[in-house]
Amino acid sequence: MLTTFKISGTMKEYMSKTLAVATLVVIASAFTAARATAPIAGYRQKPTVPLDYAIFKSETPGKVRLEVYYQIFNKMLRFERDGSDYVSDYEVSIVVNDNKGNQADFFSSARKYRVPTMEQADSRFDYRVNQVNFDLEPGKYKVEFSLSDHKSDDVLRQDFSVKLKDFGNKGPQLSGLEFINNVRARGEQPSSFDKGKFLVVPSVSNTFGGDENPRLLFYTEIYQGREPVEQVLVETVVRHAVKGMVYRDSVYTVLEGPVAREIRDISLEGFLPGLYELHIYIKGHRNKKLDKIYKEFSLRWSYTAMLKYDYGKALNLLAYIAEKAELDSLKKLETYSDRLEGLNEFWRARDPAPETPENEVKSEFYRRVEVANLRFSYVNREGWRTDRGRIYIQYGEPDELDDYPVVPNRRPYQEWHYYRDGRYRRFTFVDENSDGDYRLIYPYDGLGLRPDF
Repeated sequence: MLTTFKISGTMKEYMSKTLAVATLVVIASAFTAARATAPIAGYRQKPTVPLDYAIFKSETPGKVRLEVYYQIFNKMLRFERDGSDYVSDYEVSIVVNDNKGNQADFFSSARKYRVPTMEQADSRFDYRVNQVNFDLEPGKYKVEFSLSDHKSDDVLRQDFSVKLKDFGNKGPQLSGLEFINNVRARGEQPSSFDKGKFLVVPSVSNTFGGDENPRLLFYTEIYQGREPVEQVLVETVVRHAVKGMVYRDSVYTVLEGPVAREIRDISLEGFLPGLYELHIYIKGHRNKKLDKIYKEFSLRWSYTAMLKYDYGKALNLLAYIAEKAELDSLKKLETYSDRLEGLNEFWRARDPAPETPENEVKSEFYRRVEVANLRFSYVNREGWRTDRGRIYIQYGEPDELDDYPVVPNRRPYQEWHYYRDGRYRRFTFVDENSDGDYRLIYPYDGLGLRPDF
């Protein structure tokens, strides 16, 4: 039984849950194995559509604007030849139900998307971000999202719950938090991305980093309230899931009108990869806390960042797929430039399509490291160092996963089944102390067993 979690929930809840969840991207179907005992296999399970949301005060008095963001990758859809192009045909539906199950609002849009090449049609990097806005009464709602592919008849469904707070307080209040992918001046034509004088395109995955100068860009609004004040102190805090607070700043914002729009960015240079929380506080007279909001985000793994800050960790990660001679050679490199070239050569040797700009094996490896850290971190041990994290990095998403959290006369355990490459493997992880620390038991290579499903 594969257990999945909803989008909502605190980081504490997220980190404490150790069951596998469905990933947000589709991975290419075949990669070159680094060595026979640690292949990087393709991910072939059904994807999920990246979803996110934020809430703001509506222009309609007494209502709240719920903004739903979604991201559709080309790889999620079936494209068929149409003349010299390739075309997909799909429909997006969003149903908003109140806490009694009654439909409060509805959105549906059928679209066709055309690309010039099959490579672009099959790309897992090309995507479109869209936003749908709903004006609703304050309260609790369930949002049901579906993506229907008319050419394959596949339907991807997801849902999440949200509480829309009342923005009618007498004092200043904060809106929700929207992470930003792109921002520019507002155009002449109206857009669902419009925010005052700006056009703000959301970052739906809430994942950042991976380049030489990663930055966290976000948007929020401060509402004046019924009793106007001249200014508020805005305090921004970033917390790492394991290491705690890693960033803090405070600035005064003057409230000249009913809404103050804040677009901020924070340099993530030197931040360790992993799961974070961004906290925003507004404070008034004598540092009195008036309101607070927070949102989770993750910083993806980048081997260039690890070269700068933790070369030993970079090599320890590669030990899952590298030959001993390769690691010994990399360990001898001392300067940053030599280490960078050494790692580049390591990945070039594994590039299944050198003629393309993307090295699918490298991208898939670091994606798995990132997922392992998000799913399997335990206390102060990062997910990639755990048994489940190691198996996930080496073999990818299980073809089947059996979870037994409560079993009479047995400790909680999970069984991961792999058979996509023609050889059956079964890995069993047991939570000996019932504390979420699942350990791999013999046979450690998963071989020599018969399917039990």
